[in-house]
Amino acid sequence: MARQMLQYENVPMEANKVLAQKQRITYLDLLRGIAILAVVTIHVTSYPVAFLSMDSTVYPLYFIKNAASQFAVPAFLFLSSLVLFYRYDGGVQGNWLLFYWKRLKRILLPYLFWSVYYSTYLSYIQHISFSDGLRKFLKGLPLGGSYDHLYFMIIIAQFYVLFPLLSLLFQKIGQVRRHPILVGALLQIAFYLLNYYVLHMHKTGTFVMTYVVYFFLGAYMAERLKGVSSDEKPKWNYRWTALFLGSAILFIVQKWLQLANPHWIRQPFLSNINFITDYAYCSMACVFLVLFVRVLEGKPRLQKVLFSLGSCAFGIYFIHPYFLILWRHFVMTSGPIAYHLLTWAGGAAALAASWLITWLLMLTPLGVYLVGESKWKTRNKRGASQSGTM
Repeated sequence: MARQMLQYENVPMEANKVLAQKQRITYLDLLRGIAILAVVTIHVTSYPVAFLSMDSTVYPLYFIKNAASQFAVPAFLFLSSLVLFYRYDGGVQGNWLLFYWKRLKRILLPYLFWSVYYSTYLSYIQHISFSDGLRKFLKGLPLGGSYDHLYFMIIIAQFYVLFPLLSLLFQKIGQVRRHPILVGALLQIAFYLLNYYVLHMHKTGTFVMTYVVYFFLGAYMAERLKGVSSDEKPKWNYRWTALFLGSAILFIVQKWLQLANPHWIRQPFLSNINFITDYAYCSMACVFLVLFVRVLEGKPRLQKVLFSLGSCAFGIYFIHPYFLILWRHFVMTSGPIAYHLLTWAGGAAALAASWLITWLLMLTPLGVYLVGESKWKTRNKRGASQSGTM
């Protein structure tokens, strides 16, 4: 999920010297690791949820895991906002064009590459002609249509475009800066009502206003974290834990009711309940996970794994669906026991393969073009420096 999903923003030193003095919030990389695990879980469980019978003994397990992981995309958007507002709370004191270029190139180039890759592969296995495949590719490109997971890139690109406006709002309007959660919630409700009664947009998943509350929530958390010292020992927050678990239960129960009986309550109440439980759960999850990963900093082994996952999250996001496609095509079977074992084994294999490939690509100059990050220059500079001292 974009460069945002992997690393903290690199800021030109000349743009704002104050930024260099800001404390790097390393534990947010752990949250990225958790979020990318949630993304993979959604994709692994999507087939059983869609095609298994609800009468199956293990169906609730797949359903609960799938529903509980739905915080993934909001969490990545929340993190993107948190990092930008933490870094640029006074606005970008420099060239906005440079700001855009450094970020958009990290998402546009990999997005274009993987869009072409998935379109080409799917056209091949589905025996689609070149002209039809090209037409389908060009039509879907603006909306992330080359494969299901690519829509996220469209959302994050819109957020980058909107960030100057959001930054200006926080600088110029005191009420927005003092009450970001309230303002974000009101904007989210306003868009929901406008769309429900006026616009009637059926596919809002790629529209940035669908996620506006998470951007304001990220701004709120950025402000809160500025006052947290790295020496401060984190404590378990039972209130937020209760709110998170309560919202999770309500969200999952509501999803189950709607699956079992799509019209268990009449409109517009059904849509309103969907809206409330969805945004409440994902918002609570974002805040809870920030508190949770601070506690995880004291678990070195788990921290190391999640940190590595977080640093490779962008590449894992792009690559893992390809291995799931291969696994389902060549390995999966419909045997009652083997099906479930192979479902989870396929998820583990897809995660491991995409994780390894991303890590290897990041060691090459191609990394920046394929997975949004390359350690090649850093390694070369370090090597040159060591040679010089010899």
